[in-house]
Amino acid sequence: MSLVVFPFKGEDPETVLHNVRIAASHRRVSRVLTVGAERDETFRALGSEGPSLRRETGTPLDVILQERIGRKRPGKGDAMNTALRWFLAETDLQRIHFYDADMLSFTADWITHAEESADLGFPVVRHYFPRATTDAMITFLIARTGFALLWPKSELPWIEQPLGGELLLTRPVAERLVAEERVQAQSDWGIDTVYTFTTVRYGFATYETYRREGKLHKLYGKLADLRTMLVECFAAIQELAENHLEPSPPAGPVQMIPGGIVHRVEPHLQVPLQIIEKVGFDFEGTLALLLDGWNPRLEPLVEWFPPAIRDGLLENRSRPCFNFMGEREWAQAYRVLLDRFQPGDRDWEEILFKLWTARVLNYTVSVALRGYGYARQYRHNTIVRYLQEAAGAGPATDRISDEL
Repeated sequence: MSLVVFPFKGEDPETVLHNVRIAASHRRVSRVLTVGAERDETFRALGSEGPSLRRETGTPLDVILQERIGRKRPGKGDAMNTALRWFLAETDLQRIHFYDADMLSFTADWITHAEESADLGFPVVRHYFPRATTDAMITFLIARTGFALLWPKSELPWIEQPLGGELLLTRPVAERLVAEERVQAQSDWGIDTVYTFTTVRYGFATYETYRREGKLHKLYGKLADLRTMLVECFAAIQELAENHLEPSPPAGPVQMIPGGIVHRVEPHLQVPLQIIEKVGFDFEGTLALLLDGWNPRLEPLVEWFPPAIRDGLLENRSRPCFNFMGEREWAQAYRVLLDRFQPGDRDWEEILFKLWTARVLNYTVSVALRGYGYARQYRHNTIVRYLQEAAGAGPATDRISDEL
């Protein structure tokens, strides 16, 4: 039997209650935990519905506030780490699920498929799903790019959705995550990055189950809506960059399934039309962001980048410009940022945001507009080219873009 967790902050009470009821009704779930950032309307609604939900389903609902555990900004990391500690201290259950509370496409099948995958012996189960061609740009350009450039011989670059909030962990994995000081310190959006890195580092075998319906939730408008997540996810990669992670995991509580399998991924099949046709962000509103926020302190920072990137970025002082930020240039800029970026420095954060925005816009007009299938294959090939170059297979980023 398992515990299902829904972290939440400012979510629609009806949506959260709907998802909680689905989880509580599942035959493999014996307890549901909701972890709130504050005592808001949703927190109160869950507390009020708890007794009736238990009478209806026979499953207890616990509603708690997230603890202040980490050293970063209080956020998703504190909520997830609070849930892990509660799971270990308050239950003897062997599995814990996490799902985003605002999902509009959550069904019992998410739990069922995770449980069935864990039944095969996998201690980590991740859900992945189709995304709009311009969605998941932090996953693609920050997490997966960083994993490919830094740890090309590990499983990290091959994980489809390393920032996904929908996953199952067995008790040994939870114990390892709670014991890791770096994991417990990560109280912000970087938590998914650190969870992924740590589970791979300790050799916990991962199964990725494909959810064709996708995770329907409110999309963002301008890319500025993602600025905090962008900064915190990149900062997490930067902090991890000094860690060696070669093909074999280090000595420790390795948990691979029989045969030495460390990673399995279900095939990517049947993409709903609403995802194929979805627009991920406000293009015109985002374009204007390249012009905003310039000040004299930014220009010395731009000098750290190769001339083509420097000149293209500076062009945005007078007009929007993003054609300079192709696949090769993003890898070059990423390496400079790994060396020079300073979390908490507003000017460096502005540079990171402008470079990432330029890359997203360039990718949108040169790749995403060609269609869903083309864009998906391009993203896969990009990560392969990055990891091949980083692994010493030659200048893979010279073989750009049209090799699909």
